Amino acid sequence: MEKDFHYYLTYALVKIAGFSRPDLIAYASQFVDDNNEGRFSVDGEEMFFPEKLKAGGGYYYPIMTQSQSPKSLDPYVQKYVYVPFHFLPGDGTVEINGKKNPLSATPNSPNAREVLSRALQSNNPYQIGIAVHTLADTWSHQNFSGMREDWNAVFPWYDVFKSLVPNIGHAEVGHLPDIISESWTDYRFGGKKIDNQKRALEAAEAIYAPLQKISKKGPLWADVEAEVSTLIDAKDYDGRIAAISAYLIKNGHGPIPNYSKDQWIEAAIDKSGDELVMTANFTQTDWYFFHQAAKAHFAIVMDRVKELL
Repeated sequence: MEKDFHYYLTYALVKIAGFSRPDLIAYASQFVDDNNEGRFSVDGEEMFFPEKLKAGGGYYYPIMTQSQSPKSLDPYVQKYVYVPFHFLPGDGTVEINGKKNPLSATPNSPNAREVLSRALQSNNPYQIGIAVHTLADTWSHQNFSGMREDWNAVFPWYDVFKSLVPNIGHAEVGHLPDIISESWTDYRFGGKKIDNQKRALEAAEAIYAPLQKISKKGPLWADVEAEVSTLIDAKDYDGRIAAISAYLIKNGHGPIPNYSKDQWIEAAIDKSGDELVMTANFTQTDWYFFHQAAKAHFAIVMDRVKELL
């Protein structure tokens, strides 16, 4: 899914549920996508994802949670970035051409529920945000795996121009599964028409219900489902963000804080010298807390799926 769900709608769901720190949870959820090998701005200067940061006599090694470059062709990235954060292996029940794939994501799978449960038990807003992102992706990425394999080939082999795209995740259909307003056709299932709005609403319920159950502060899902459905059904990305923002303000929950993918990293890294170093308060920054939470999330997922990879 895109930022309209991973940040804006996630913020709304967490806020309505009466859960603490919706700002951190929503930012962490969206930052899973933005914490990639792309460019960041630190003190007005452009830089790429730092593989290590110097501090005193040692280094800190962050963890990448997304890849949007040719690095995605590396099986290491597929196994240790795409699988744990975006294509969580599901229950292995879906069949394509008579075959099943234990690496394929399925919505609200036992793995996804366990990852969120562990995050909620930690009471760590950064880990909760990461788990919420991964859970949401089990809907938009359902029936795809994070590996490069024929399982992910949506178009018939004779559609040569489309089938030349590397079969990693939903690469063949581009971003269509992530765009809430779109519908698309999955030819692996006999030309089945996919309704992204329906999937997004189901994902919203799976996120909201456990949060509200713990907080015991917000209304039950049945009491907000119609309103959330209206927000999701906005005609496009910008309209959805505007509708979510207006809804929160109208109900005394807004406004939503602005999101900048550089905000956390700017506070954590000193780029004034020849080498990237940690700021003096590095271990108290949101960027550090996010990476520590991402490593915890990674460990939980790997423990559950290690026999599959």
